[in-house]
Amino acid sequence: MEQYLTDDQDPKTAEKVLGKLRDMLTSGEAIVYLAIQKRPAVTLNPNCIAVTSKRMVFCIPENLGLTTNFITFAWDDVKEVSFKEEFFGSKFIAIPQRGENLTVDYIPKVQARKLYQFCN
Repeated sequence: MEQYLTDDQDPKTAEKVLGKLRDMLTSGEAIVYLAIQKRPAVTLNPNCIAVTSKRMVFCIPENLGLTTNFITFAWDDVKEVSFKEEFFGSKFIAIPQRGENLTVDYIPKVQARKLYQFCN
């Protein structure tokens, strides 16, 4: 798990999300990077973005963190990714081939840069 905590990711959130993601991996798929949202105040249930060798997974907690909505894009379904550095972190945007863009704000700047790097 240490390899996913290199850029100040929250360890408790990482452990929880990685456990769920590992159960979803297909044969030969590996988690490459995990970015965890960090709002300016307390972030109780942060959104996460995972990059695997086969896809990008947005992990969106719902119902006060009791459930998680996983939105998955295979790499062939991703048209483009971008990010915008703002005062408090970055806004990370995934543009799929079809459907609506998916945006997660307050991703720490270093994590957003690494996400972008791993997605390209």
